[in-house]
Amino acid sequence: MSGLGVWNLYFLVKFALYYYGAIDFNVLTNAAFAAMLAIEFKKPLIEKAKHSLGGVLAVVLLYQDSWLPPINRLTKQAGNVQDFSFGYFIELLTRVVNVDMLLALFVISVCFWYTSQWIRFTTVTVVGLLVMGWQSGDSQSHLVSNTPNSAAVAQTQSSTQAQVITEAIQSPDQKLADFYQQQTLLTSNFPSQVSGELFDVIILNVCSMAVADLKAIGVDITDMYKDFDVVFSDFNSATSYSGPAAIRLLRASCGQTSQTALFKDAPEQCYLFKNLEKLGYQNNVVMNHDGHFDEFKGLINKYGGLNSTPFNIDSMPVAQYGFDDSPIYSDGAVLNGWLDTQAKDCKPCAMYYNTTSLHDGNQLANRARMNSQQSYPIRHKNLFSDINTFVKNLESRGRNVMLMIVPEHGAALKGDKVQFAGLREIPSPSIVSVPVAIKFIGPDVQNYSQIVVDDSTSYFALSQLVSKALQSDVFGGKNSVANLLENLPKAPKVAENADTIMMYVNQRPYIQLDGGDWTAYPQGN
Repeated sequence: MSGLGVWNLYFLVKFALYYYGAIDFNVLTNAAFAAMLAIEFKKPLIEKAKHSLGGVLAVVLLYQDSWLPPINRLTKQAGNVQDFSFGYFIELLTRVVNVDMLLALFVISVCFWYTSQWIRFTTVTVVGLLVMGWQSGDSQSHLVSNTPNSAAVAQTQSSTQAQVITEAIQSPDQKLADFYQQQTLLTSNFPSQVSGELFDVIILNVCSMAVADLKAIGVDITDMYKDFDVVFSDFNSATSYSGPAAIRLLRASCGQTSQTALFKDAPEQCYLFKNLEKLGYQNNVVMNHDGHFDEFKGLINKYGGLNSTPFNIDSMPVAQYGFDDSPIYSDGAVLNGWLDTQAKDCKPCAMYYNTTSLHDGNQLANRARMNSQQSYPIRHKNLFSDINTFVKNLESRGRNVMLMIVPEHGAALKGDKVQFAGLREIPSPSIVSVPVAIKFIGPDVQNYSQIVVDDSTSYFALSQLVSKALQSDVFGGKNSVANLLENLPKAPKVAENADTIMMYVNQRPYIQLDGGDWTAYPQGN
């Protein structure tokens, strides 16, 4: 063989993986690697050293081109990963190993060895790199040239003159900066006192339930929320991890911020529960888990403004065991236990409930071990059976309640080309598009039929609804639920994890990893 020799197989495999959507492809670094390998040294020792170094660099480049988290992020998460049970590790391993992909790679390898005698694969590799470079440059220029500047749109309109719109070219980074700048202007104005009848505010923050997950198990959103008044079918959770999602919800009274800003102090008026506390609400924190993983309990206290002591659940029945073998208590027992005890002492109540019953890796108690994806429909059914019972108990108490179900993020039940099932490192659209619902409970509430909101919305809209409900006597029958939804704030779908951003550009999702180039997120499974 001549040229790159057996290294051609490495590049052919990467071309195939890129075509499949399993990896990204940095043209410059791969071309530089190929150039290094093409250099021939006369001294055998140096030639061996080159190939040895090449083996290390090949692994590093493949990892860099993959969608896997950067090494430095993995080291930061080492403590959390150590908490995974052995059974969960095995379950994740079975998801990572893709049999079809392994068979395809085997076929490529065999074809390479049988045809390498008469096909100059180095030429194929060089042509492949040139094509990849051309595609990369073309996609970047297309991305920038077709991104209008929403902040630079000038409009003039009169009765006789048609609307005139001029658009300036804007890069994705500028588009993102403009989005966050616009979000800084959003603040909910809560009243100084409640107008009309008092009502409790109860928020059920559900881990791991996206619209895509419900479709995967054959559950219709409107049917699942058939007893709720308002359903948001395209709510943006803005992240794919629990801690940041909870902070964003608890800071719903201001516009969306960047990921780094979440872990800094925010203005007092941004904290939803602090706004309620100023109106005489007694804040309650309830969870069906101990809140230790990833310091969840500390995060909602320090950055979410919830400093209440969590409701004691030690005596509650255990329904599941988490991916770290920690107990997960029965949702029904915890919710109704709170209702029977702490809820009696606060008028009105503002309660935040967090449940991990749908989290990946959970095992049902007193049952044989089951793949967490197979058990998801069972756990989902149990959760909503408990929630529906809780709703009936709320209705029987005769108190006015604004009840909200807000999922943190999806479970990534099916996975996609980029991330295997259960992996949520990149906040893809299928993970951050979650179903949210609101129910107004009270004898005088005017709720005629279920209202479905299909527009993209996010947390600020929920804060606005709470503020409106406080200022209009909806529980006294003086205003309807439908009226509360007028001029509801919409929200572009921008989502962020640590060093990972997803944003729609030209009506399709793009991602940026570690401040690098923006790349179209591969669609399909």
